[in-house]
Amino acid sequence: MDSTVVREIKVGVLDKAMRILQAFPGGEVALTPQEIAKHTGMPLPTVYRLAQEMNEHGWLMKEGQRFRLGMTLLRLGAMVAGGIDIRSRTLPHLRWLKEQTSENSELYIRVNESRVAIEVVRSPHNLGTFVDIGAPLPLHVGAGGKVLLAGLPDKEQSELIAASAARYSNYPLTDMQALKNTLAQIYERGWAVSEGERAADIGAVASPIFDVNRQVAGAMVLAAPLVRLGAREQARYIPLVCEAARRASLDMGYIAQA
Repeated sequence: MDSTVVREIKVGVLDKAMRILQAFPGGEVALTPQEIAKHTGMPLPTVYRLAQEMNEHGWLMKEGQRFRLGMTLLRLGAMVAGGIDIRSRTLPHLRWLKEQTSENSELYIRVNESRVAIEVVRSPHNLGTFVDIGAPLPLHVGAGGKVLLAGLPDKEQSELIAASAARYSNYPLTDMQALKNTLAQIYERGWAVSEGERAADIGAVASPIFDVNRQVAGAMVLAAPLVRLGAREQARYIPLVCEAARRASLDMGYIAQA
């Protein structure tokens, strides 16, 4: 089949799925396939088939003979809302960190066993960024990933490390316990440093951003070429990264325990 035809068929299915979702006026409303067909103008057999498939993926939930909006939409919506919130509240502090250091400042959040950059403020010294916004990266490698892992309950931490190592097999995990010991140290001191872990010539300094529930919401990261991130620079940058993360945490509603 011609690739253009395949693409048009796929787009058509997505269009129909969106029409079904838009037929619901609210999350508390449950509709029968007949009602969905009436709202969308789609044939009843098509509604039956798509509603069943959307139920399997969690876009809809089946209750008897009716459907309502599914939990997958709630989870995705929460992820988007959380990302937007932390990005808007953290951006001024990313800019401050860049001004203080003249190095890239980056904001990461955790998405399952990955970390994802959702904002980057680029240094004038660098021709480009060291990471693409939205690209999934390993959680068990690099300063940003480690501050997102540090402080998690032991079982969850172990499961995420193993999942990250399995997904990103080009970054092999050599010693689980050694990494967990490192994470405990990071949690106690409140910052992490990495040198060439993900990219051979890039290093980073990171500190956690906490939310109103005292949970780690993201990672404030300074990234720079290793030639500009020696021991002297690290000693200067660590307090600045921690201060930027502290200010971002306050703007996220975090109140430190007395």
